[in-house]
Amino acid sequence: MNQGPGKAHLEVALACMIYGMAGLFLAHINGMGTGAVLFYEMLIGLLTILVYLAARGRLSELRLGGKKGYLFLLGVLICITFFSYFTAIRLTCVSVAVLLQYTSPIYVTLLSPLILKEKVNSRSYLALLLALAGVFLVVRPESGFSGLELEGNYRTGLMFGLLSGLAYAAVILNIRYLKDEYPEMAVAFWPLVVIVLLTAPLALEVPAKVVLENLEVLLLFGLISGGLGEILYTEGLSGVEAQVGSILALVEPVSGIFFDFIVLGVSLYLNTFLGCVLILAAGLLVSLENFRGISGNVNQESET
Repeated sequence: MNQGPGKAHLEVALACMIYGMAGLFLAHINGMGTGAVLFYEMLIGLLTILVYLAARGRLSELRLGGKKGYLFLLGVLICITFFSYFTAIRLTCVSVAVLLQYTSPIYVTLLSPLILKEKVNSRSYLALLLALAGVFLVVRPESGFSGLELEGNYRTGLMFGLLSGLAYAAVILNIRYLKDEYPEMAVAFWPLVVIVLLTAPLALEVPAKVVLENLEVLLLFGLISGGLGEILYTEGLSGVEAQVGSILALVEPVSGIFFDFIVLGVSLYLNTFLGCVLILAAGLLVSLENFRGISGNVNQESET
């Protein structure tokens, strides 16, 4: 679906604001493992997308074409991303988990020239140093650069957070690779099918009573994040460059930290804030030239 850059940017930003609410939902789900939560979120999201496409007469977009292996791989990567992210939230906090996930723009910048043949500039190396410094501050929120001792659960959460960032970078690159083969909604729909199949065994282990106790929150989580978020994000991301999409996605850590601090009342350490600034600055730095390019194209179009 062709759309202007302004609409695509807005869709990605809104979707990532929705994704930033994940911690709010997870905080109100009890007695369920990460895999089971992911199953119900994606199953409800899957049904939401089906209803959306049926209402708009677009079910034909779900036809499978080529690159099926990459479509399946996308589902696996998204599953890894969300499973790692949700686990990191539960073992650390939203602020730490979301910032570690959003080191992904740096990975995208380093890999996109090799995989997508997109240009990369010299700012990337400075951005990488900024991001690494930011990550170091985030993983040591209380003591900063002094000492490296980390408790078991917290250390495990950090590892899952970093894994979610790597997997998310691969998701962005894979979506860009598939955009010429499939309509946007096919790219959103089929990976969810893969995730549902992969997490179904974990969901079956949860007693029906526990599911019913959490059903209201699960429904909201699936409708808002798994459904609406996926629709906005996939349609929007397919309309922008990979590096630009990754920087627009930085709306998620900002909103995630806001919800974590304001709504959930989680303490925000100075070093976490400084790490946030460094990671966001790194993302802005690697995407600055892309924004200039978009602005120039818009100006040229308005003059013609």
